[in-house]
Amino acid sequence: MRVPLSWLTEYVDPGLSAEQLADVLTMGGLEVEAIERPTGGTRGVRVLEILDIAKIEGSDKLHLVHATDGDETWEVVAGASNFSAGDKVAGALPGAVLQGSFEVGRRKMFGHTSNGMLASARELGVGEDHSGIWVLDDNAPVGADVTELLDLDDPVLVLDVTPDRGYGLSLHGLARDISALTGAELRLPASQAPTGDPGVPVTIADPDRCRRFDARTIRGVSVRPSPAWLQRRLAAAGMRPVSGIVDATNAAMLETGNPIHAYDLALLTGPAIEVRVARAGERLTTLDGVERALSTDDLLICDAGGPIALAGVMGGEPTEINPSTSDVLLEVANFTPQTVLRTARRHGLHTEGSKRWERSVPPESAPLAATRCAQLITEVAGGSVVGGADHYPSPPARPVIRLRTQHARSRLGVDLDPSTQASLLERISCTVVPAGEDLDVTPPTYRPDLLVEADLHEEIVRVHGYARVPTRVPSSGQVGRRTPEHEARRAMRRMLAGGGWTEVMPFPFIADADIDALGLPDADRRRGTVPLVNPLSQEEAVLRTTLVPSLLRVLRHNVNRQRADVAVFEIGHVYLPPTEDDPGADGGPEQVTLPAEPQVLGLAACGAFEAARHDSPGRPADLHDLLGAVDLVRDAVGRAPVAVTPTDEAPYHPGRAARLALDGAELGTVGELHPRVAEAFEVPPRTLVGEVRLDALLDGGIRPRVAAVPSALPPIRFDVAVVVDEDVPAADVADAVSAGAGPALAECALFDVYRGPSVGEGRKSLAYRLRLEDPERQLTDADESAAIDGVAASVEARVGGMLRR
Repeated sequence: MRVPLSWLTEYVDPGLSAEQLADVLTMGGLEVEAIERPTGGTRGVRVLEILDIAKIEGSDKLHLVHATDGDETWEVVAGASNFSAGDKVAGALPGAVLQGSFEVGRRKMFGHTSNGMLASARELGVGEDHSGIWVLDDNAPVGADVTELLDLDDPVLVLDVTPDRGYGLSLHGLARDISALTGAELRLPASQAPTGDPGVPVTIADPDRCRRFDARTIRGVSVRPSPAWLQRRLAAAGMRPVSGIVDATNAAMLETGNPIHAYDLALLTGPAIEVRVARAGERLTTLDGVERALSTDDLLICDAGGPIALAGVMGGEPTEINPSTSDVLLEVANFTPQTVLRTARRHGLHTEGSKRWERSVPPESAPLAATRCAQLITEVAGGSVVGGADHYPSPPARPVIRLRTQHARSRLGVDLDPSTQASLLERISCTVVPAGEDLDVTPPTYRPDLLVEADLHEEIVRVHGYARVPTRVPSSGQVGRRTPEHEARRAMRRMLAGGGWTEVMPFPFIADADIDALGLPDADRRRGTVPLVNPLSQEEAVLRTTLVPSLLRVLRHNVNRQRADVAVFEIGHVYLPPTEDDPGADGGPEQVTLPAEPQVLGLAACGAFEAARHDSPGRPADLHDLLGAVDLVRDAVGRAPVAVTPTDEAPYHPGRAARLALDGAELGTVGELHPRVAEAFEVPPRTLVGEVRLDALLDGGIRPRVAAVPSALPPIRFDVAVVVDEDVPAADVADAVSAGAGPALAECALFDVYRGPSVGEGRKSLAYRLRLEDPERQLTDADESAAIDGVAASVEARVGGMLRR
């Protein structure tokens, strides 16, 4: 937002310099990024009246101009021809200085002496037009200093207005804040209710998205350039002067914050106005000359012939103000932020008007904006207001916020009694009613951002002054440190990074189409996505219920850039429909309305996990790399080994995925991606992914490790081979062997798998290496025999197997 200081001080004048005022606004939450003087530095330019113009012989473009400054007549050579005798122009006479410290002198041209030059708007810094001489108003006093006449030394404040302070995009809103922060007198105009029939009936077919529509008719206007003072102000505010009528709508928008659009009344079909959504197949050519296919979600302003404007974004070319316009219909409406934001993004149209709608414009500002715009049009373009109608079908009730004054004091760290808090809120036009020790506060209509008690806390301390808040270091009596869970996550990250995995942090948003692409069953909990109110795009429209789509996008991004060997991980939250089993849920109604947010470790890999060397090829990533990553995480926090069982669930390849469990509690699943899913996400075949819930691994942080004291006595080592059916999981066999070997077992490791005629069809032999230790006594052959007998009995009872002799 660019704010010419002279324009702002018409509504509030705190008597401060531009630099001092910038400090006040910045400390009040409206950051002033810079103070510019775009038209400063011009000196010696005077108002000249053209006496006569003659073409110079031998030149196709140059003219000899005689002009007077009231004291003497000057001869000037000019290349433009957009002026005539009697016009007032800006003359830079010899000795004058233009922007950039350019000093004007005399020049000899085609046998004539040019005493300086006649300046264009761009040469004076008041606009971009350089096609001709800047013709001033007829009432400009001859001989007057143009710098003083047009206030060319006027500073411009450049503000960075945050999305929650939309009122800061208007001079009236800034004036209100300056008055509240400094105590200066506020001088805002009053609105006038429209009277008379505008001659154009208005129908609001969608009152939920168009909350108000003030229509005013002005007849007898003349389309001509704006006065110099208005052109200078608009140019300083960053807007291009167009014509008196268009400039008046832009100026009224800058003052009130409510965007306005003007239609040529003669070009309306009907004439009648309807505010509705687009119908399938409708098209509109907007003011930028682009014919646009409309979405059925677009809100339109229509006449009897069809669309004439994209509501809140841009008008249509068929009803544009043009040189022959004599009658004007003003549209001063109010649209919801979501409506304008979606349309602007869909069509790639981001205008000064849409920027304000996206930050929320209160419906109550429409009558004032219409009054001011109509006043400006009649002032700069002539004509008269003949009628108007304000359509406001459903005025909302103004919210009342209960402010707990004691809570405000404790939260802000400032001892302000209830009467002081009330006084500070009244300075921003809040209505305050005492309610015992508390206050019932009704925010002003121009502040739709004030919704909850915390918003009032911010306003109290902002108006009181952040600099007046005492600086205190909070103390809880405890030494600050990381939580055990935080330390555990850091340990996991370090361990995975050391194991060759790279951490990524994608956005926590996905699309519903991603869930469909994963092939999850209809009853899967991960299908219960939470939609976003204002998504960045349709590809990021819901909160993620799984980390897999985001990680697959990371893989695709890298593979598409010739980085085919990728192994990444993310530790983040997913957002699932809550159940009673989720931490913190007690079945109460307040809990089930919010999604569960478990922390999850996501893994994804493709290509080679171990890079090729001069003496060996690269090793492709496989399921064991994911299981190894899970084991690294488990070891980092000191947990017992994870149980692994095969699974065929989506989105994994059947027979190439494993379900994980810790102490009987399910942790997650890792495996190779199903080929159809890999194709849908455009990642390489045999891509590997996995997800592990971290609740059980993080609970209590890192567990201390107890070092095992090696036995001073020699151990007994022997091998056993167990024959079982092919479908018996190896993990179950290992559990049976360990259970049968007895308490002296120190190690049980699988070292061979055999399938062949000697064990029979449909059977397999699993060979384990066992180590027995007892620090109290020397083990003997009898202990080995007893352990072998125990293993034989255990595998027969638990997995239906037998020892291979």
